[in-house]
Amino acid sequence: MPERSSLGALFSPNSVAIVGASSKPFSAGHQFTRFLIDDGFRGKVYLINPKASEILGRKAYPRLTEIPDSSVDYVICCIPADGVLSLLDDCSSKNVKLVHLFTARLKETRRAKEIRLQDEILEKARRLGIRILGPNCMGIYCPESGLSFSPNAPSEEGTVGVISQSGTFAGLFSTWGNIRNLRVSKAVSFGNAIDLDCPDFLEYFADDPETEIIALYMEGSKNGQRLKSVLAEASRKKPVIVLKGGVTEHGSRAASSHTGSLAGSPDIWSALFKQTGVIQVETFDDLANTVLAISRSAPPSGKGVSMITSTGGFSVIETDVCLKVGLEVPPFTEETLKELRRMVPAAGTAIRNPLDAWPLYYNIAEESETIDDAIKLVASDKNIHSLLLHFDEVSYFISVFGDALKDHLKGLVKLMLDGCEYARNQLGKPVVVCVEMDPYSEDEADRMYHLMVKHAFEERQFPVYPTLEASIKTMYNLYRFGKRFDNN
Repeated sequence: MPERSSLGALFSPNSVAIVGASSKPFSAGHQFTRFLIDDGFRGKVYLINPKASEILGRKAYPRLTEIPDSSVDYVICCIPADGVLSLLDDCSSKNVKLVHLFTARLKETRRAKEIRLQDEILEKARRLGIRILGPNCMGIYCPESGLSFSPNAPSEEGTVGVISQSGTFAGLFSTWGNIRNLRVSKAVSFGNAIDLDCPDFLEYFADDPETEIIALYMEGSKNGQRLKSVLAEASRKKPVIVLKGGVTEHGSRAASSHTGSLAGSPDIWSALFKQTGVIQVETFDDLANTVLAISRSAPPSGKGVSMITSTGGFSVIETDVCLKVGLEVPPFTEETLKELRRMVPAAGTAIRNPLDAWPLYYNIAEESETIDDAIKLVASDKNIHSLLLHFDEVSYFISVFGDALKDHLKGLVKLMLDGCEYARNQLGKPVVVCVEMDPYSEDEADRMYHLMVKHAFEERQFPVYPTLEASIKTMYNLYRFGKRFDNN
C-alpha cells in the first residue's frame, strides 16, 4: 500500500519520459507527446524511440538509459507488452518512481501467456520498487502540472477528482465538465490495476485539498474489505458519487474483457455503497449531473418538490416522473394557494403544485406581480423543500414577441433569477433549472435564445439540465446525498 502523501508526486512529476514516442499521428506515443507539449507540462519531457532522432521538433533518445538526467519521475509506456520487462530494468537504473502502462493485451485477454506476463511484470516492479499504473489505462490528468491524456481537457483547475477504470470515461467527464463550467482537480484512469488500485486513489483524493467532490467509475476491485473501509472514510470527508460498471450479466462479461475485473453481484455492490454513504448512480449522465448539482446546491431537507412551469401539460408528466424516482409533489398550503389565486390569472391555469404560471411568463412589468413573486411564494411554503424551474417556451415566445423577444427574455430571466436566488440563498432550498432544448432543432433563433437562458442561470451557479427527466432524477440524487448516512 503506498503512502498517501507519496501519491502527490504522481500528479506533479518533475520529469516524464514517453517510451514509444512516435511521429506517426495516430499512434499512442504520438498522442501522449502532443498532450504534454500542447498542455504545457511544467517539467522535463524525454522522448524515447530507437528509430528516431527527433519527434515534433524535440530530441529523441534511443533508450531510457541514454537520457542525461540521473532520474525520471514518471514513465509513460506505449510499447508492446513483451518489451515491458526489459523496460523495468532501464527504469530502475534511472530511479523511476512510477510507470504508467498504456500498454494493453495482458490479463484482460484471458490467455495464459498474457496472464503470466502480467504477473511477471508486477513481481519485477515490486522487486525493483517501481509503482505501476495500469496496464491498459490512459493515466493521469492534472491541470496544475500540465499532465494530460486528452486533447480537449481544459487547463483550468477545478474541484472534482475523477477516478476511473475507463480512460474514455475520465476524458469524457473532463470534456463534459468544461461545457458546464465544472472543472477537474485531478483525474486518473487506472485500468487493470495490477498495483495502484481504486482504494489508493480514493485515500489520496479524500485528503487532497484541491478536491471537493469525488466522481468514481469502477468495474471491480481485488480487495473488497479495503475498498469498503476506504469508501466509508472518503465519504465522511467529501461527497463520493459512483457509477458501477458490470451490474448485469452481460455487463459483467464486458468488464472482464475490458479491464479483467471481476464485477460481482449487483446487490452486494449496492449494499456496499449504501453502507459507506456513497451515492450510486446508473449512467454517466446521472453521475455528471449529480456531481454538478452537489457542487452548486445544498441538499433539500425533504422530498417535497414544486415545479414552476409555463405549460400545464408538462406538469402532469413532471408529477409522474417525480413520484417514480422517489420524490413527492405535495399540495401547497391554503395560505400559499390564496396568494397564488390573487397573483396568477385563473384562465387556462391550474393553481396547484406543479404551478402552471404561464401568464407570469409574459409579464415583466415591475408595478404588478411577476414570476419572481410566484417563485418566492412557492419557495416559502412549508411543504416545499426544493424547486424545479422548467423553461420551454422559446418557440412560442418568438411568434408572440418577434424582434422584441431578446429584451423580454432578459427581463424575464432577471425576475426568475431573483426568485431562485431568494429560494436558495435566503431559504436554503435548492433550485434545479430545466432549459429544455431539442437536440435535433435546426432553428438558430430557437437555440440562440435557449442558450441565452441557460447561460444566465449557469453564470449564477444554478445547475441547469436539458431534460425534465435529468432534472428530476438529479434532484432526487441531491436528496439522497443529504440523507446518505441515515439508517446506515
